[in-house]
This record gives sequence, C-alpha cells and structure tokens, in this order.
Amino acid sequence: MQHVARKVAVISTVSIMASYAFSTQYNAGARSTNSVVAASALPDIDRLIDATARQVALTPTSSSLDLLARLQLSRGRITGDAASYAAAETAASESTKIAPLNREARTIDAEVRYANHDFHGARTRAASIVALDPKELGALGVEGDAARELGAYGLASKILADLDAIAPHVPSITVRRARFAYLSGDSKLAADLATRAERQAQNSGTLGMTQAFYPSFRGQVALDSGDYQEAAAQFRNALKLADGDRVASLGLAKTLAAQGKQRAAVKILRALTDRYPDPAALTLLGDLLQTTGDKTGAENSYALVEAVAGLAKANRQIYNRELVLFYANHDRKLGEALRLARAEIVDRKDVYGYDALAWAEFKSGHLAEAGIAATKAASLGTRDATMKYHAGMIAAAVGDTVKAKALLTDAISISPHFDVRQAPIARTTLDRLGTS
Repeated sequence: MQHVARKVAVISTVSIMASYAFSTQYNAGARSTNSVVAASALPDIDRLIDATARQVALTPTSSSLDLLARLQLSRGRITGDAASYAAAETAASESTKIAPLNREARTIDAEVRYANHDFHGARTRAASIVALDPKELGALGVEGDAARELGAYGLASKILADLDAIAPHVPSITVRRARFAYLSGDSKLAADLATRAERQAQNSGTLGMTQAFYPSFRGQVALDSGDYQEAAAQFRNALKLADGDRVASLGLAKTLAAQGKQRAAVKILRALTDRYPDPAALTLLGDLLQTTGDKTGAENSYALVEAVAGLAKANRQIYNRELVLFYANHDRKLGEALRLARAEIVDRKDVYGYDALAWAEFKSGHLAEAGIAATKAASLGTRDATMKYHAGMIAAAVGDTVKAKALLTDAISISPHFDVRQAPIARTTLDRLGTS
C-alpha cells in the first residue's frame, strides 16, 4: 500500500491545480524531480534548467529530456509563465521521439500538454498509455482530468471511480473528488473532502508547494462558498508552507478584497505581480486601484493583462478564458471576447466554458444565445456565485424578473463579495428589480 501511495502521490498535480477553476484558473506544474519547490528556489530551478539544457544540446537522451521537462513544469508552477509550459512540452515531445515506448516520457508528454491547455492532446496520449496498462495511475489521472476539462463529465467520473478503487485514501484522488463535489453543487462535501485530502497529504509526508496546495485548495473552496475568515486562514497556512506561493498569494489577496481590506490586498498584489505578471492578479489589482480612484494605475494594470496574455501563442491558449472574462467585465473588445469564447467552446465544453460564453454573448447583446449558454453552464448544479450572477443578469435583460431575482439573490447569498466590480452591480440590479 505504501508503494501505491507513493506512486499515486506523483499523479500530475498540474491536473488538479490547473483545472481548479472555481473563481480562478490554476495553472501549475506537474510532478517535480523530487518535490515541488517553493518560490525562493526559482534561481536554483533556473540554474538546473540551464545545466540540463546544455547537457541535452550536447547529448540528447530521453532521460535528460524528461528531467528538463519536469524542471520546466516546476518553473511553470512557480511563475505561471506559459513559456515554461511550452518549453516543457517541447522537451517531452523530443523525449518521446527518442524513446517512443518509454511510458514515463509519454506520461510526461501528456502532463505537459495538459499544463499547456492542450486537453485533447493530453487525453489522447494518456488514454493510449492506459490502453496498455489500465492501472497506470499517472496516465489515468491525466486522462480523467483532461476529460473533465473538455466537459466529458461521465467519463471523468468513471475514471475517478477507477482511481479511487485502485488507490483509495490518497490525497490527489480525494481532492479530485472534492472538485467533483463542488461542480455538482455540494459545497459542504467539497469542503469536507478538501480537509480530508489535506490530512492525507500531511500523513504522506509531502513538503513545500506540494503540501501547500492542499490548504490553498481548502481556501479556494471557502472563498467561493463565502467563508472569508476560513479562506484567509487557509491561504495563510499555505504561505507558511511555501512562502511567496503564487496561487496562495492571489487567493489571500482575493479574500482580503472580499473582506474590504483593499490596502492589504493591493500590497500583496503589487508584490506578486512584480515577481509574476499573472493576468488574474493584474486584473484584480487594476479593479482595486479603480475603486480607490487610481485610474492611471488601474489602466496600467489592465494594459499588462492584455500584454501578458497575448505575449505568445502559449499564453493566448492558457489565458483565453481569463481574457474573455476580462474583456466582458470591463466592456472592452467585446467582439474579441466573443470570438475567443466561441472558438474555445467548440472543443472544451465544460460548465465554466459555457459560463464564459454566456457572459460574452450577453455583453455583445445576443440575449437568446446567452440564455442557452447559461442553461448549459448550470447543467451540473454548480453553486458558483459568478455563474449565478451571470445567469441572473441575463434573465433580467430578457424580462424574467422572478428568475433574475432568485439567481442574483443566490449569488450574493453564496458569496456576498464574489467580485470587486460585479458584486455591487448584482446588488444594484436587485434593488432595481425590487422596485420594478
């Protein structure tokens, strides 16, 4: 059992972290060369990447390319830099050319494609490994996570059940169950499973950012459920385990903003975006600066969102959904927001994709299309304040006052301050509907 637990512990953390999108998109590295490292180790990671890249240039071998891919994934986890994920994909792809039958190389290839949001590629490659060995846990995990991101929830649920049967009581599997519970509308079960996953991770001896992921996950569940005090505590716990962790820092900043502690949130976001120009952090920073009257600072932050997201093809692929919501929330480039949302939903038919599409259609004045997409976004019963808000605004626009009131009330009930800009609009709209 210990052998199985150790093996399952390395099931692609990128899958559970990159896909955990209750109100943010987690983009994280997969299994690292030993354990996932803290932000303070970035210089060491960069030195190892340089040394390994030189070795690969002189004598490319499958093992050295695998190592390079792992290191780049770790770097991507720390920084959120899409270029690191792209570099990892290149290294993994080269490794499979050298050793086509090497399952380790093929699994890494599937993982890095997942990290780079090539979910179809990740699912196909992982499935080919599982076809040879149905108990290959790393590949099975990637296949299930990719299926979930593509909206194939039946297949993803079956694979999760298979994982749980093969290796029960393992944190990376328990946290996947928490993810499904949240998506299915059971926030209480999601919180309970997230707590259980953290205990399992502690008992398994994980360290650093691997361990920090679990309180961060608990924090995100609490934040999205409106329990801001619990969220703050969990994100701070994560930062004690991995000082400067990008995901935990952003989560804490969001929580502080929801608590009305704008100065503290801005301080964290400035420090965070100075290190890593993450679009989600830059957007929140801009929104907070806007609310305090710093319009110049806000516009500078917003400009960086577009610059970072459009820097390279890999960035555009990873940050497409964030760009859609950024444009729609700020009434900018609505045509581009709609184009991106429609293009992505062709393949990636998950509930968050339909939610983004609904919002882009709504902002573009396509109310019938927005309503259809919002209905699909609600298909699992996910209790997400932002989803409820979007659907409520669409209902209000088509004159369905009863439905709009119920949805907007639900949004505020779930998380009273779910968004710096949008939550006040939800309240204003509810007030207007109440007097209409």
